[in-house]
Amino acid sequence: MMGIAVVAAAVVYAGAGSVARGIGSLGVGGLLLLALMHVPIVVMMAVAWWLASGDDPPAAQWRFVWARFVRDAAGELLPFLPLGGAVFGLRALGGASVVAVVSASIDGVIELTAKLPYALAAILTLLPLTSGSRLTQLLWLVFAATCFVVATLLWTRRSLWATLAAIARVVSARWPAAISLCGCGADAAFRGSFARVLGQRGRLWSCFMLHLCCWCLGTAEVWVTFRLLGVDLTWSQALVIDGTVVTLRTFGVVVPGAAGIQEGGYMLSGALFGITPAASIAASLARRARDLLLGVGTLGFAAVGKAARSCREVRGAEARAGLAPRRPSHPTDWPGPYTRE
Repeated sequence: MMGIAVVAAAVVYAGAGSVARGIGSLGVGGLLLLALMHVPIVVMMAVAWWLASGDDPPAAQWRFVWARFVRDAAGELLPFLPLGGAVFGLRALGGASVVAVVSASIDGVIELTAKLPYALAAILTLLPLTSGSRLTQLLWLVFAATCFVVATLLWTRRSLWATLAAIARVVSARWPAAISLCGCGADAAFRGSFARVLGQRGRLWSCFMLHLCCWCLGTAEVWVTFRLLGVDLTWSQALVIDGTVVTLRTFGVVVPGAAGIQEGGYMLSGALFGITPAASIAASLARRARDLLLGVGTLGFAAVGKAARSCREVRGAEARAGLAPRRPSHPTDWPGPYTRE
């Protein structure tokens, strides 16, 4: 709730009317454009996840694409549910096997690692403007902390399987439909799967390069967003703004949806280039609206697909039982409160 209060305070500080006019200038067409621009990025992240599953992936490539959309949608729409995005994504993959869980964890570590060169480029671009500002110092601090986390994960990568197996057992106990472990052999399966995937350096490097490319494409998204809001930006300025936001969001997991952290990143970095707080908040809210649109569309499509599968299963069961579907021929044959005297 604190994050939501910070967002509300930022909107009031920037001027609610000015922020609303900025969002209005974006329009439905602009929001759809931002959503369409983000679709290829999600697809590339899904392919990276597929690469991180090794040479024997648990599902087809298109299934990873669908699972990544579901994973991101659940993460955005259910920010108060710990590990909600990961659990929904694994379930959408078609049943969370040990390989699927291992690939998701390795892909997450690589995605975080690929953020480092992008964040460093943004900070180095920012240095000539404000070398001694508090924003620069904050970014260096967050960058150093991220490097420490990544270094720790890479240093202990051979023993991460034990921690992951313990987490998977907890999640499996809470959501058995999402993750099913193979009993007493789960530890050995995790250890073997980790060793096999980590031994395929070529696929892991390809996964890293795809994630780095996705981070870099965030610069283009920010540039287009501000252009739609009527703000002219250079590519280096867009890099600084997006790099600041994604760097600060690294530890935003402690705040559901990074509420307030994202808005603060836009305002602090945008102020360096003379961008008004209203335009910065509008850009942040446009980003959230884009994620909301994609999330609602994805989960809505998933719900419709599940309902359709349920109908097909019922009809198939009736056909196997030799029962023809009943077609009422008179209004009184319909189920309902109607009764005939």
